Parts: sequence; structure tokens; C-alpha cells
Amino acid sequence: MPIPGIVASGISGSKIATGAFYSIATVTLGSSSATISFSSIPSTYKHIQIRFSALFASGGNVASMQFNSDTATNYSWHNIYSGNSTIGAQGSANATSIRVTPQLYGEVATYPNVSIIDIIDYANTTKYKTMRSIAGSNDNTTTQSAIDLFSGSWRSTSAITSIDITNASVNFQSGSTFALYGIN
Repeated sequence: MPIPGIVASGISGSKIATGAFYSIATVTLGSSSATISFSSIPSTYKHIQIRFSALFASGGNVASMQFNSDTATNYSWHNIYSGNSTIGAQGSANATSIRVTPQLYGEVATYPNVSIIDIIDYANTTKYKTMRSIAGSNDNTTTQSAIDLFSGSWRSTSAITSIDITNASVNFQSGSTFALYGIN
């Protein structure tokens, strides 16, 4: 019987194979923008992952994601969060996008909001798409720090070929970086 932890990690097949993580596209903003888009996403991977480090101007932020330019109420999301000294949960069953960042107000523009988003079986045409992410922000004060765990779904069997990440409150600032990866 294998022992959990470090010893068990030596079991054959328990590690990600070398070469299973591929860079598809990276966007680094030279000026502010309300939307980041990835288009012509190849269907050759099992899953895709987005990693970003986004800077927001003070005044609030809520980044959300849409697939294939679908703006209908085909999305659901929920999250649990811990921010400042508050713990809670929230969500939406019939949304026009999937939320992917904590909602903070008065955030300092020089401290990034970071997120890792996994989109499972994005090219499968027989089931709805699901995602999960972890996001966080810290403005180096005790008033605007948060960590959020998100999950969501897009109620469509279409393969995901494009992704838009949008911030309705304020623009993503210059220096924000978004990277899309394929995972086999």
C-alpha cells in the first residue's frame, strides 16, 4: 500500500509528463484595455489554463469571462472568499459571464490581482464546459486583500474557440499579463 505524500509521488504515472503543458498565447498590455481576447484556440488539447496578473486602477474591479462571444444567460458561477476579515460565498445561476476575480474597491493600481483558471474538456462537443479558478489580491494594506475560489459552467456543447476576459468596472492597466496554455 502506497504511503501518501512525498513517498507516493514516486509511483509511476503520478507525475505530469514532460511536455504536457504548452504555451498557446500571451498578451501583455502596453496601454489600458477593458477586454482581453484569445481567439482561434486550437482544439488539440485536453484542457486549457489561463494565468493572469492584472493591474486595476483604484475604484474597483470584477473581471469576468465569456466563451465564443456568447452573451446570453448561459453561464453559472459561484465562489467562496475570504477578504479582509470577511468570509462568504456568492454566485449566479443565470449570468451573462463567469466571474474570475475578487471584487475589491479602492485597490492600489500597483498591486496585481492574480488568477489561475482551468477550463476542463474545452473542446468536447458532448457536454457543457466547466471551469475552476483560484484568484487573489493584496494591496499591501489590511483593507483590500482577498482570496477567492471560483467554479463555473457554460451551458453549451460547442467547443471553446475564443475567450474574452472583461472588466466592466475599470480597465486592465498597462503591464497586465494574460497567458493561455494547453494541457494534455
